[in-house]
Amino acid sequence: MTAGLTVAGLTVGRGTRALVDRVGLEVAPGEVVALVGPAGSGKSLLLRALAGLPPPDVWVEGAAALDGRALVGADATADLLGSQLVLIPQHGAAALASHRSLADLFAEALGGGGHRAGIIPASEQTVSLLERVGMTGALRRLPLHPSDLSDGALWRTALALAIAPGPRLVLADAPADGLDPSVRAALLDRLARWARETGAGLLIAGRPDGGADAVADRVLRLGYGRLDPEPAPRPRPVAADAAPAGPPVLSVRDLAVSFPVGRARMTVLDGAGFELAEGDTLALLGESGSGKSIFARALLRLVPASAGQVTWRGRDLLSCDDAAMRGLRREMQMLFPDARGAFDPLRTIGDHITETLASLRPDISKAERSDSAMNALRKVGLPSSTADRRIGALTAAEAALAGLARALAPEPRLLVCDEPLSRLDGDERAAFLDRLLELRRDGHLTLVYATQDAGQALHVGRRVLVMMAGRPVELAPAATLARDAHHPYTRAMLAAAHASGPVLDGDPVPAMLVRGGCGLRTRCPKARPFCTANAPVLEPVAPGHRVSCHYWDLPDGHGDPD
Repeated sequence: MTAGLTVAGLTVGRGTRALVDRVGLEVAPGEVVALVGPAGSGKSLLLRALAGLPPPDVWVEGAAALDGRALVGADATADLLGSQLVLIPQHGAAALASHRSLADLFAEALGGGGHRAGIIPASEQTVSLLERVGMTGALRRLPLHPSDLSDGALWRTALALAIAPGPRLVLADAPADGLDPSVRAALLDRLARWARETGAGLLIAGRPDGGADAVADRVLRLGYGRLDPEPAPRPRPVAADAAPAGPPVLSVRDLAVSFPVGRARMTVLDGAGFELAEGDTLALLGESGSGKSIFARALLRLVPASAGQVTWRGRDLLSCDDAAMRGLRREMQMLFPDARGAFDPLRTIGDHITETLASLRPDISKAERSDSAMNALRKVGLPSSTADRRIGALTAAEAALAGLARALAPEPRLLVCDEPLSRLDGDERAAFLDRLLELRRDGHLTLVYATQDAGQALHVGRRVLVMMAGRPVELAPAATLARDAHHPYTRAMLAAAHASGPVLDGDPVPAMLVRGGCGLRTRCPKARPFCTANAPVLEPVAPGHRVSCHYWDLPDGHGDPD
């Protein structure tokens, strides 16, 4: 009998078409294998077939076994799923029963028979499982329901429930997808360590840029139904453009944003600033809740600033009246995370672009607007016929390009992008980014690009401003950060992007929840007692390089330094 998972000639099809074609693989006990591929390559279908849960309209042929017991075919063992084999489905965290407490969910997973007398007998095991996947305050969370949890806590709960029965094999379909890269990296690392320590096999399916390869012993690539040889990893490019000559055209000083909460105000952005010359590029890098999106929107007055100064070509945008801002909108455009959501589904793409031109380019006649709209579409790589289509008829990649075409149609001089690739898959992201940077160079655009992906930030920005909990924590040229990042937060985001393992644990802390001191102190390996009460400020550590950390130059570890 062969221990672990063995798959030979597994084919999954619909009708006469093979969707997964003659796949063969093995996962030994205690081994972590990553199965990576683009959307639609068959990863989810393969995992569902192995778990005995294929969609009702597909057929399965071939052989698969766990510890010698058949998983598919007439001889398949029905009682393996849920005990010896666990499937963590896509969006598995969202599928948790919202009407049941965590205590009840774990009681069932551990065979405890239900929640009795407020705290179940299995509570100690439950707390241990939750702490194993990095859940803070595990005991006090037991009475909570999934709807009470953050996205990160939901995924920790889903992973802890999956390992609770002590399975021999876990099939994880894009686990923690949608979380910040550094948080996802930490969760995958914990899951992989559990597998190696317990001797369970772990097969993680995900996108090529999903981080599974960082924790895997082996990486398999599924290319639209077939296993392909894994290509050598391509180094992530780093922006190497020379600094543009000339004075700054965009200057931001001490920008702050706060919102009223009762009689007080809640600050979500504070002390942010930079300068950009014409044609220069800056990446805003940060996790969810870091303030980068608020920062990007505040630059264009899409959210009101409570303090600071934003100067565009000598004009203070924060003091301009509405009429003056309307006149400046032609020069400043923005891309949003959800391109589909930015279009009216009942109107054509061409209608949207011509409406933008009518509002921002009155110098273009009505007769010429249709030609200008089609030219804008062709410029971003879409056929001119896209003008007659509606947003619902476009793929995610086409919708993103349509959004780019609309933003560039008025011929702006400043483009601000807020996570424009968030709805795209790996290959689509690369293609869109290449097109964006080509158009930026051709049009000599000044570009501000907000992202949670450090690889994108280094590729797009000549300089990178790292945001955390509403404050800037590191500013440096991209090439400098790539080789010598100082802040622990920056280094964690770079590690997640480079698939080199996590250096931070826990969830990001939003600016609104930081009460004095450093916002990273509960996650930071360099944290000392001094960090609790004293917020660091951005200080120069080298020419062009500024860091906001009390102990950036000291080794990791707790306790006051000598």
